[in-house]
Amino acid sequence: MSKDPKEFLLNCIKCYSPSGKEARYSQFLANFLKESNIPVRFDQIGNLIAKKGSGAPILLLVSHMDTIPGELPVYEENGKIYGRGAVDCKPSLAAMLYSFCDYELEEQDTGTIIFSGIVREEDSLVGINEFVKSDVNPDFAIFGEPTNYDQICIGYKGRLCIGYKVNTKAGHVAASWEFVSANEICLEIWNIIKAVCWNLNEIHKEHDKKLKYFNKIIPNLSIISGGELTNCVPSKCVMYIDIRFPPKISSKTILSEIRKAILDFKHVYSSQHQQDFKIHEQITSLLNGFEVKNNNILIGALRWSIFNECNIKPKLIKKTGTTFINKIGLHYKIPSITYGPGDPKLEHTDKEFVEIKEYLKVIEIYKRFYPKFFELFRRKIQK
Repeated sequence: MSKDPKEFLLNCIKCYSPSGKEARYSQFLANFLKESNIPVRFDQIGNLIAKKGSGAPILLLVSHMDTIPGELPVYEENGKIYGRGAVDCKPSLAAMLYSFCDYELEEQDTGTIIFSGIVREEDSLVGINEFVKSDVNPDFAIFGEPTNYDQICIGYKGRLCIGYKVNTKAGHVAASWEFVSANEICLEIWNIIKAVCWNLNEIHKEHDKKLKYFNKIIPNLSIISGGELTNCVPSKCVMYIDIRFPPKISSKTILSEIRKAILDFKHVYSSQHQQDFKIHEQITSLLNGFEVKNNNILIGALRWSIFNECNIKPKLIKKTGTTFINKIGLHYKIPSITYGPGDPKLEHTDKEFVEIKEYLKVIEIYKRFYPKFFELFRRKIQK
């Protein structure tokens, strides 16, 4: 197996690995680790875990092995590599794993580095939920995702995805006043959710224009489907709402306010119209936002490494998406950040590519980062 970092990345991208079909790719990664004399294990659903070193601190390097579906041609052109996963997020994982294999812990670097490749990030929380049940208990974590080489992500929004199914009695539109339209009830629920989010935004209003979207609760009507016939009052409607919200507001608060407002609406509507209907709620995703303070050794060591490798001061950013770092940071209650090569705007597009120079640069940044991280940790405990 080639030890060339560019060839390694090309081979990673050539291993097409949509969610649930990561086996070939994970085995390729396992073989690469074994050739570097690093023991590898898999948990019961396919998460890959490798470890070197011992003792504290325990640094977790973690990324996801899957991509969205839709295979793309893999090729190199003008200093770029194209293909599915060429941004999200095989370069991030490859840079992490390659530097992990290449780095030798010095005697003074007492500590542990754990690498993990997680399954099914793109379609569920199955992989990360299984991982946090394991015996891995890190003190710090970096999640490999594209941020551009000169940016470190220190915050992500939370996600609350709610499905609603409304059932009423069907009837002819010629006597529509005698029936309840399931479609209209869903639209009323959507308007209620928008109003609840608006009110909460007013209560928690902040005036930082740079972070105006990060600090807001933003609901999205992502799916709605209802009705049977053009001349029939709809008796069934299904709707999904995807709400992204900042770390300062909990999903419990949002959900509680929404449920109360919908219950009040149902009571008033049923009383006024003397007609009943059923609303079924399903929570398909619930993950709080996460934000880390920037005065910890994890960020300090990475900022130092980026500056010394690239002669540029890295930016600390916050993203409006949601990722596994939310789960990791909140579950372990540890400093956790996201970092990796590539332009996040190209994620999930058919134009995914990564600059080879940037990918190689991140490998060198990681090589500087590991000894600096352990050095800062030693200094901290010696104070």
